[in-house]
Amino acid sequence: MDSLTNILSKLETCVRQETYESLETDWLEIKPVPPTGGAWDSIRESVCAFLNTRGGVVILGVKEEKKPERHFTFTGYTEDHSGNVSVLRTTFKDAQGHPVDVSDSLLIEVRPFAAGQIATIRVSPLPEDQKFCFYQKKDGKPQAFRRELDRDEIISPQHVEEQEERKRELETCRELQPVPGVTVEDLSLDRINQLVHLINQGQPKSIETFKSTLSDAVPFLEKKRFMLKNHQITTLGMLIGGENPEEHLLFRSHLDAFVDVPNVIAQDKKTFRDNILQLMESGHAWTLRNILTGVSSEASGMMVPEYPEKLIRESINNALAHRDYSINRPVQITIKPQISLSIRNPGHLPHELVFERPADAIPVRRIFPNPRARNPRLADILKLHNKWEGKGIGMSDLVNCALANQIDLPYYLFHSADELSLCIPSGKVLDETTEAWFDLFDKFMAQKTGDNPLTAEHCMVLAYLLKSERANRNGLYTLALTPGNNHFGAINSLKMWGLIELHPASDRFCEVYVVCRELAMENCHGELRQQFGADFDNLDPLGKQTLNMILLAEKFSRAGGLNAKQVSRLLKNRMPEEYRQRGENEFYRALRYRVERLAPKKQSLNLDSPEWHSVPDRMLSIRGPGSRPTFRLNREYQKNLL
Repeated sequence: MDSLTNILSKLETCVRQETYESLETDWLEIKPVPPTGGAWDSIRESVCAFLNTRGGVVILGVKEEKKPERHFTFTGYTEDHSGNVSVLRTTFKDAQGHPVDVSDSLLIEVRPFAAGQIATIRVSPLPEDQKFCFYQKKDGKPQAFRRELDRDEIISPQHVEEQEERKRELETCRELQPVPGVTVEDLSLDRINQLVHLINQGQPKSIETFKSTLSDAVPFLEKKRFMLKNHQITTLGMLIGGENPEEHLLFRSHLDAFVDVPNVIAQDKKTFRDNILQLMESGHAWTLRNILTGVSSEASGMMVPEYPEKLIRESINNALAHRDYSINRPVQITIKPQISLSIRNPGHLPHELVFERPADAIPVRRIFPNPRARNPRLADILKLHNKWEGKGIGMSDLVNCALANQIDLPYYLFHSADELSLCIPSGKVLDETTEAWFDLFDKFMAQKTGDNPLTAEHCMVLAYLLKSERANRNGLYTLALTPGNNHFGAINSLKMWGLIELHPASDRFCEVYVVCRELAMENCHGELRQQFGADFDNLDPLGKQTLNMILLAEKFSRAGGLNAKQVSRLLKNRMPEEYRQRGENEFYRALRYRVERLAPKKQSLNLDSPEWHSVPDRMLSIRGPGSRPTFRLNREYQKNLL
């Protein structure tokens, strides 16, 4: 790269003299600036090749001419081309089709040249754990390129697969990176001997001997990869055996804990700094102290925490065990009382676990559990301490707790390419609002099942899948239901009845279930607008949602309508925050007031009769009893009379 100035000087001489000199190499490519985006394919292929090989420079603004004799001509670079250059940062994808951010690998400069200016794109190679990147032409398939001498060559599928396997291996080596400036004297002999004790525990004879000095422990440390052959201490060594790991690992040995409440003064924050085993214990104890605890009537008056204790421990342990230790950021626990427990983690989920089709007619974002350890050497040590099971049950337990109605639907939120959160909402998957939704569809579901009653397991699976689809639509990633979730019997029945179905993009390796389209129907505003015209649009959000629910009841419920209390159950968790903040009783009164304004006045009607009562200027019809009447749409409504 130091010779770029000399290369540009030679190139400018060739342009001025209309001559040619062979200047392109395995690190240099000279290109004209094409007028359209499609003609930039060749430039993008060269940048892709440099990213996948050893880096290089692309010079934009000079063209090689063949006639009458081979020579360079100046075409120049202007600010009109900056859009196509900027797009280079977001053009490339990985082998699974996920975007690759190459911003840090591109340095774009504009400099004077001949009678105008040129642009140089300095390309640094991608790290080995990010190669290969792919470029897809319009109407073409994605291809990866590498630089061979002065040409861009397509990388064969075999080499792509070999690199993908290499990336999987590299992902498991981050715990073995050496920690600069650390020696064996920074380790704790007591912590090393505690590990020796655990290794020998339950064995007919001792496997390891206790170490009297740190020097005696060196062979053991090398065997466990706490120390490399050159006596450098690894991240793993400091995480397990470090005397003061926070001094050397910085935020990688921190656990930040927050209680997030509206009153800032009352917020509680605690930072724990220690080795990974102590962080796990401290995080678990802090969380139990700060979540709500209630008394369970089912458990004979026993005190029951807001979230299952086993799930809290597993979630915190898995976050610390599987985080990316090459990233110098802490794990964070945040408690929102009576709302959620979330754990924010440096790292990302392997692409093969994530099934996403956000642009499909039914957007899905599902995660499939996988027992593979991200830090296998660390996981091996944690198994000795009973901190990690090695069976991949962490995600499965999240699903099982949800299907046992002990928590609401858990989900993941991706903050960036290298940070994500697990959120465990407080409450229940099959809550009052979801039960009210199923009651709304009682006639429809009876027709589907042939009047076979739904069991608790059926309702729980339906609620889980219904909430998953709604969460996926809002950009949240939920855990897929699989045969290992112990509800496959319920899934089979629901699938046979047609209440759930496989997503069209499913395959035999990833079976993604969604509820039938009728159960997922939430917005009938188009039909309501057609019925009531501008009068519907003039209603406030609560009025519109009330009519929406009553129309769904007409279509799918046995009663053919709803009373105000039923509408309140359906809407109290669907409306904007300002409505929910009023409290349940106040919300019900506000909703009942709107219903009464949309329906005929009860005082002028005989509600003891079984027929529906309507008046031309009211959107709803009413039927007794007078104490709790039922409402449905008035199909004889005359528009613009309200």
